[in-house]
Parts: sequence; structure tokens; C-alpha cells
Amino acid sequence: MMEKIPRTAIAVYLLLALALAVQVLVPDAPHLAAADATAFIGVLVLLAIVFTAGLVIQKKDARAVTDLFLVITVVMVLWEVILGKLSLLDPLLFPGPAQVFQIFASDGQQMLYGAVGSLCIMATGYVLALILAIPLGLYIGWRRRLFDVAYPIAKAVSPIPPTVYLPYAIVLLPTFASASVFLIFIGAFWPILVGTIYGVFAVDHRIINSAKTLGLTDRQMVRRILLPGAMPSIFSGAMISLIMAFISITVAEMIAATSGLGWYIEYNHQFANYDKVIAGMILIALVVIGVMFIFDRIQRHCLRWQQTE
Repeated sequence: MMEKIPRTAIAVYLLLALALAVQVLVPDAPHLAAADATAFIGVLVLLAIVFTAGLVIQKKDARAVTDLFLVITVVMVLWEVILGKLSLLDPLLFPGPAQVFQIFASDGQQMLYGAVGSLCIMATGYVLALILAIPLGLYIGWRRRLFDVAYPIAKAVSPIPPTVYLPYAIVLLPTFASASVFLIFIGAFWPILVGTIYGVFAVDHRIINSAKTLGLTDRQMVRRILLPGAMPSIFSGAMISLIMAFISITVAEMIAATSGLGWYIEYNHQFANYDKVIAGMILIALVVIGVMFIFDRIQRHCLRWQQTE
């Protein structure tokens, strides 16, 4: 038997239909009329398709899916009515959705190229931080004497914003890409290191003592006991590091780059192209959501032993 569609899901479809009807039937304010509203209409149709797919795939979490899309559709309707049709705020600073989404059609290739470039730089620095911080954190956490020295230093240095190092990174390193990789590495390294050290130190000593009685070598102890036990803390640090990496690459690109999403926003801000600024912000949000979704899936897989039925 077909399951009954929740009322909130019906509300989402009605709001999407309302946004579509307002866009098609009600003319924009004369000074806000977009040359082509096809992109915005396509976004509304895409939202309806994604929402339907989410209801089918996430049957157990249907309420969460509908609540999320309910917020999105309300924002879309209000944005279209208040800014696109009525123009109640400064149209230069707050363009309507048709104007903003039209940018994805006109500047889509440039924005996609910038997003790929930013992600490549960010991934390089982030992966380097993972490769170095996790083994070092496991070793420091395992050696109590080294822990007593290194952990306070790491906690003191880790809150320093990585952008503080930007002037020296630009001067000393040969390219902007290498300077950005360095900044991302610095910003990501410390939270992962602190999380790993804390995770190792927090492992139940009874488990460690039991493993010692079995004659495990140091390498086996780290691989079979300490790493799995510290994994939740490692992922907590890695999540913070990922957020820091996004902040670092965006700020660095806004200051000294000639490409990338941060540069795209800052460049168009200088020329008061706020429709492009908002489009760049939306693209950054979509990239962040996509990367966080992948990170969450990896975390769930690695920590699947924590999940309870």
C-alpha cells in the first residue's frame, strides 16, 4: 500500500509551485528584470526532483528531509516576492533570485573552474595534514613523557588563525598555490593532532593493559588498539580542520589570488556586481555541503561499530 504523503511534504510542493507561479505570472520590478529567468525556473524544478528523490531514498528520515526543504522553499518564496517582485530592499545589494541564478548560466564555466582549483589546493593541504598529524598524534599520545611536553604546546598554538601566516607564506613561498597549501596545512594540522592525542590518551587503560598481557608489540598496539579507540576524536579534529581549510582557502583567495571562488567574490565586490557575489556565495555553500556530505559518509563507515540499531 502506498504510504500517505506527509503534510509538510505537500507544503513543500505547494511552496515550490507558488514560487514558480510568481516567477512566471508576476513581472519583476522593472529595474530588476532578469534577461533570462530560465535558470531560476530550472532551480525550482531541480529542487522538486531532489526533494522527491530524498523522500524515496530516506524513508526513515522523511521528516528531516521535509523540514529541510520546507526551510529552503520558504526562503525561495520570500526571496522571490520581497526582492524579485516588490524590490523592498536596495536592488544593487539585494538582487532577486532570477538575476542571481542567471549568473550560473553566464559565468558557470568560470565558477566551476574556480571551484575545482580551490578544492584541489584545499585537498592537498588537508591530506598532508592528515598524513602527518595522525601518526604523530598517535605516537605522542602513546608516550606519556612526550605527551606532557607536546600536548600543552599543541593546545596553545592550535587556536592561532592560519591566516596570520599569510604575509610570510606569500613572500617566502614561490607561488600562491604553494602558499595556500601551506596555510591550509597549518590550519588543519593542529586540530587533527590535538584530537588524535586526546583520543589516544582517553583510551581506557584497562584495554591497554589487557592488550599488553597478550604480548602485542608497539606497532600492533597502535594499529589495533590506539587507532580504533582514538578514531572518534580523530574525526572530531578532522571536522574542525575541514572547516578551517574552507575558511583559509577562501580568505587567501580573497586577498592575493587571481582565480578561485574567494577571488571571484572579491573581484566582483570591487565592481559592485552583487548578483555575482551572491552566486559565488551560493556555490561555496553547495561545495561545502557536498564535501561535508562525503566526510559524514566516511565517518559513518569508519565508526559504524558505534552505531546502534
